[in-house]
Amino acid sequence: MGIFNWVKQLLAIKATTHSQATDLQALFGASATSSLSLPRHQDYPLVTPTTQTELSAYQLHCLLNYQDKQRLDTLLCRAGFEQVVGSDAPFYGVQHHTSQQTTVFLQQYADFAGFCVLLITNDINLLQQLIAFKAAPPAPWESFPDVDPDTLGSLQGNLEFWCDAFWRPYWFSLNDIERLQYPTNWREFSEFH
Repeated sequence: MGIFNWVKQLLAIKATTHSQATDLQALFGASATSSLSLPRHQDYPLVTPTTQTELSAYQLHCLLNYQDKQRLDTLLCRAGFEQVVGSDAPFYGVQHHTSQQTTVFLQQYADFAGFCVLLITNDINLLQQLIAFKAAPPAPWESFPDVDPDTLGSLQGNLEFWCDAFWRPYWFSLNDIERLQYPTNWREFSEFH
């Protein structure tokens, strides 16, 4: 029975991924979004063009601590987007602007002692606010309380994903003085990995 459930879940994930690609094409593929001038250096989280070149939108993929997740929710509401009910709960869906023809696709879930967020939008005003939105992920020892950075060699699994997708972009966005707020062993880990 275990193998049957595993196959069923795998098929559901594949259907969701295909459905997501189709939905994103419908949301962001028809009309061209105005070009956004991205600064050479951005604070974390980074606003980037979507990875799917046929989409006319920009994305933000990040891990946020609890306070910064609340600030993001507030920013979305003030920018005119529908509020997500239970903003700390997992969410996968679309938010429409209350008075404009712009959209936000939002996927969020709790992990790594914070909130993983994928936000895709064609709203230039919101994107400009997101570029100025300086935030931080939870500290590494909060995301991985049982990990000693002095014992880590090559990274694998969740630790590798966290480092590649979230921690490294955050670390590289910091200046030298901001990096000094972290303990020496985590600074060395961040420079090495």
